[in-house]
Amino acid sequence: MTGSLRSLLEEMVSPGTLLREGEGAEWAADGAAPAAILAPSSEEEIGRLLERASLEGWKVLPAGYGRWPAGGGPVEVDLVISTRRLRGMEHYEPADLTFTAGGGISLSSLAQATEAQGQWLPLDPPGGYEGSLGAAVATGVGGPLRQWYGPPRDHVLGLTVVSGDGRVLRWGGRVVKNVAGFDVTRLCIGSWGALGIITSVSARLFPLPEVDATVVLEGADATSLLPQARAMALSSLPLAAVELLDPLGWGETGSGGPAALVLRLLGSRDEVDAMEARVRRELRGQDTLRRLGDEESRAFHQRLGLWEEGAELVLRLAALPTLLGDVVGLVEEWQAALEGLSTRGEPQVSMAAHVGAGILRVALSGISSSDGSFQGWTDPVLGLRGAMEGMGGSLTVSSGPATLVREVGTWGSGGREVALLRALKNQFDPQGILVPGRVVR
Repeated sequence: MTGSLRSLLEEMVSPGTLLREGEGAEWAADGAAPAAILAPSSEEEIGRLLERASLEGWKVLPAGYGRWPAGGGPVEVDLVISTRRLRGMEHYEPADLTFTAGGGISLSSLAQATEAQGQWLPLDPPGGYEGSLGAAVATGVGGPLRQWYGPPRDHVLGLTVVSGDGRVLRWGGRVVKNVAGFDVTRLCIGSWGALGIITSVSARLFPLPEVDATVVLEGADATSLLPQARAMALSSLPLAAVELLDPLGWGETGSGGPAALVLRLLGSRDEVDAMEARVRRELRGQDTLRRLGDEESRAFHQRLGLWEEGAELVLRLAALPTLLGDVVGLVEEWQAALEGLSTRGEPQVSMAAHVGAGILRVALSGISSSDGSFQGWTDPVLGLRGAMEGMGGSLTVSSGPATLVREVGTWGSGGREVALLRALKNQFDPQGILVPGRVVR
């Protein structure tokens, strides 16, 4: 099928759209590359491709730069359609603090365009700033900055999406006060490409902070730092991020401390100085409190954005913020029970919590056996998911071995919302060609 499909696509698309064979190896799933990878230069061309794919039954994976191919779980597809050529700044009005850009613009390129005007988009998704804006919106996953600025859905004003049957749909606009009827825009934020391919994004910007500082409080372990972490997350201080890391050593701050509470302070020099003084008062008696200055602070948080890289399995646990201590305790008990699952030694477990949101990210390395298999991990992951759901929370497999993720599922079985998700999927993607099985099975 591969040869005939490529020949057919060559006749359909404009020059440069169909990547040469061998390109785009980052999109291979379980070592099997898709039949073709395309990078259209317009949303109209994407529409024509999806319309034909819907008629022919070709399975499609929407993508940006392939920075997070394992995110959302493994899928078997015929085509990858990348938005990386849709990277223009379509509209930018610094006076209004708004912009519209192609979904394929990288977050780093967007930052370069807006920082010249003293503005920025405070998004810090996992995987760093080399991923695309469209992917950041499609995954809907926020990083530490969500403490003050909120997740991606709080920034987006409008979207252009190409549906699974090739319709070009435009929602929202370029102004903050733009509400009329059902808010379809937010349906697509966090849909992981299952409803359509995001080709452009309108969002609001914020003034670029004059000072970037980070205050680090070290502790023996995450549990010992929880009271201070909760106090800071609930404080009236406009803290940009309140993170709980265990261990801290990966962050290369020169610390031997195994765990740390990390507070990011952004603003004018006077604002940051006042926040730091109050933090020190409220955390009085803490001799290990340290400050990272501008460059060191930015470098630290850039590394934090890449925290998941190199891990074999990444889990995202979410519950009410008041239950974060219970979640941390649950993971610590779970970690103690993992011994013996790997013939390569005890698996290494790291935790990073968005304290104010009640989200705990867990990264594991060294989980495969000497023969490279992950046998024996299904029950532990499902057991942890069951414990989380028992407290009203959830467990998402952010990334992991394809064989394991297929067995445990990315999001779990779901509840009554599954019927609604299927109905939405049928409206936007009637033939089910977009990442089949990713959101609903």
